[in-house]
Amino acid sequence: MNPRSHTTVATQTVALVVCFLLLPGAWARTLKVLHTFGASGDGTIPYGPPVQDNEGNLYGVTYDGGTGQCSDYGCGTVFELKRQANGTWKETILHSFTAGSDGSAPEGGLIFDSAGNIYGTMRGDMSFAVGGVFELAPNSGGWSYRVVYGDNAGPGLVSDKFGNLYGKIGPGNYFGIGAIGELSPSSHGWIYTDLANFNPTVGYAPPAPPIWDGKGKMFGAAEDGGISQPACWTSSGCGVIFKMMPSGDGTWTYHILHRFASFSTDGQTPDGGLVMDASGNIYGVTGLGGVHNQGTVFKFAFRGGQWKQTVLYSFPNCAEGCFPDGTLASDKAGNLYGVGSGGLADCGGYTCGVVFKLTPQARGTWKYSVVHKFTGNDGAFPWGVMVDGKGNLFGTTENGGTYNSGVAFELTP
Repeated sequence: MNPRSHTTVATQTVALVVCFLLLPGAWARTLKVLHTFGASGDGTIPYGPPVQDNEGNLYGVTYDGGTGQCSDYGCGTVFELKRQANGTWKETILHSFTAGSDGSAPEGGLIFDSAGNIYGTMRGDMSFAVGGVFELAPNSGGWSYRVVYGDNAGPGLVSDKFGNLYGKIGPGNYFGIGAIGELSPSSHGWIYTDLANFNPTVGYAPPAPPIWDGKGKMFGAAEDGGISQPACWTSSGCGVIFKMMPSGDGTWTYHILHRFASFSTDGQTPDGGLVMDASGNIYGVTGLGGVHNQGTVFKFAFRGGQWKQTVLYSFPNCAEGCFPDGTLASDKAGNLYGVGSGGLADCGGYTCGVVFKLTPQARGTWKYSVVHKFTGNDGAFPWGVMVDGKGNLFGTTENGGTYNSGVAFELTP
């Protein structure tokens, strides 16, 4: 089972065909495999980069595997990776999904609240297993699990300072393709509020939860909807960037900042979430489009009373990375890190993927370099990376490793 979107399979196939020219890369980091997924009872196909707690432990989900029985696969897991005194990492399965009312197929990143509770989303499987939002709460015996919302959510969530949860939550009012919703804790359980509904005109299928700007507004990307063919490569639409603003009466307004495929070299299909710097600039990637139709890294800045896009990088050569996906990560120096297809190694018909870096230069330009090219043994098809306070990168790959079921890795300077 493969949770990737329709874009990934198509673009990885193209990546293998066009990766014929090797250009110099910047191999400045050392990769260490922290855990190889896929042993008996373990999870398989980790989904999204891990999240780190205050002690440096890593947490994430696997889409399949575990001890549950969902068709020919497991139902997924929530895992913890803890660094040991000898430098190795120990995995603990915090929860194995078992289908039915327990749910299945967790997807997206996890988040913590101030009490140390973990929240995440799961896709489910129609009537076979519930989807929605789950909570894991620490207790003296380990972790207690419960489903707090059981109708269409994910991938991933974002929270505010009051403990409310936001993201693609709820079926929406247009053929069940979803909504931006809010879950608020109360003495009677979690209360759901529909904030804005997706449709093909305003966008749908967000690949990640929205982000906050520090002023009470949310910004997000939708992978589909907006401009369709012939300008876009697909009739599903090439996606949008949107803004959500509270109206002051409990409702929210939804604004489109940009429709991708707006011009011939514009990016198409934002295949990841957004990240914002201290100045309020927004960064992200598109899996397609750009000068070479191999994807872009973009920036949106608010200037002159409107949001203006700058394409920081159009991927020209799959040997050095192409067709980026996942959410970018930034370090203290303002460098951006991301992942994509490409490289040279063959991972079963597709190139294994790369981790790349964009470094800001003088006069607003950016320098692109390759941090790591995967080979299959050390992982294949990376989901994205996170950066810790020391500048180390952590991430997961969907496949590769000993059992070809994914790995968790660290990239150190």
